[in-house]
Amino acid sequence: MIIGLANIVTLSRLFLIPFIVYFILQENYVVSGVLISIAIISDYLDGVIARAINDVTKHGELLDPAVDKIFTISLLTAFVQKGVVNTYEVFLIVSREMLVTWVRSVMVNKGIVIPAYFLGKLKTTFQMVALFLLSINFINYGKLSLWLSILFAYISAVEYFLIFYREKAWK
Repeated sequence: MIIGLANIVTLSRLFLIPFIVYFILQENYVVSGVLISIAIISDYLDGVIARAINDVTKHGELLDPAVDKIFTISLLTAFVQKGVVNTYEVFLIVSREMLVTWVRSVMVNKGIVIPAYFLGKLKTTFQMVALFLLSINFINYGKLSLWLSILFAYISAVEYFLIFYREKAWK
């Protein structure tokens, strides 16, 4: 197989993005909530599938977080357009993601793949919950979850930078 089943599941999230954004902007809370739920489940399943069929690859370990970032930034952009999320929140999220992506890229070039750690997974969990809550118009709870995700995002970024420093990856 040219592309594994787990990576197909990961890529399916990309296919869902334009539809989710459309239904968010149309304020169709039921459909956007259902589609985001499907995307969140697929994010969980791709890892389960990869481990179950012994198809864990470096490619997949890098593809999944990239798709997660595209998914998150696309939906946040829709929420900015609706006036639900402000650009400062998106700036904090995107800045952290770009810096961590840079660190991970430098490390990959040195032959070191850094997996997601617990705090990073916690960040992602709060972020996905926030996106879901915002999509079903539970704005206050969604914003609380979004800010918790930002907090965990920056705390977890420290883990990546410590590894970067310990490995002297800048050399």
